[in-house]
Amino acid sequence: MPETIISIKNIHTGYQNQKVLDNVSLNINSNDFIGVIGPNGGGKTTLVKSILGSVPLWSGEITLNIKKSEIGYLPQTNDFDKQFPIIVGDVILSGLSGKKGIWKRYLNNDITKAQELAEQAGISDIFKKPIGKLSGGQMQRALLCRALINEPKLLILDEPGTYVDSKFEMKLYDWLADLNKNMAILMISHDLGTISSKVKTIACVNKHLHYHESNKITAEQLAHYECPIQIITHGEVPHQVLAKHKH
Repeated sequence: MPETIISIKNIHTGYQNQKVLDNVSLNINSNDFIGVIGPNGGGKTTLVKSILGSVPLWSGEITLNIKKSEIGYLPQTNDFDKQFPIIVGDVILSGLSGKKGIWKRYLNNDITKAQELAEQAGISDIFKKPIGKLSGGQMQRALLCRALINEPKLLILDEPGTYVDSKFEMKLYDWLADLNKNMAILMISHDLGTISSKVKTIACVNKHLHYHESNKITAEQLAHYECPIQIITHGEVPHQVLAKHKH
């Protein structure tokens, strides 16, 4: 039976005097795979940062029924200093610091787990490569492995396909669908056509949040909720995004 791992109730928040999220509520359950869509500036990333505690709430509450260390997070942009002398393997292993502490030694099974994740992400050949020599896509994959190595109960992804090449992108979504068997996933994406075949439900965020308990959403609904997402998928396709129409 799915359990509620995070409960968001009537939150209001923003930056300085500008309100970004207005009366937003959402429950995230242990088996969820939620796709978060909405316009730029609509509050998608602010919602994620509120869950992570990096954006203070003006009002409302967020209840975590899991530890913060049980949340894996892949930001849209990374703040790793590429001049820092660290290799890909160490970046991945750094995801264990919340559990082990900064100065504790990594065990052989920790290193094996990091290597397995690198293999799944297609970066095993650069496991010992300095991060200063990585492409944006390679770095994104390393950071995804870092988010996963602690075996989180919730994985939060902010535009994971931003720097990923198209060849790996579909493998990424297949991988996420497999990961969803053991963890909840909350994924921000502008590409509704792609994520609709993988996510189970959709949350449209544009200051307010409108939750759809399926991965099907009509153009009329998007217009009503002021979510200006362009839908290009039509007709009878698997997990169709736009409802079937006659013409």
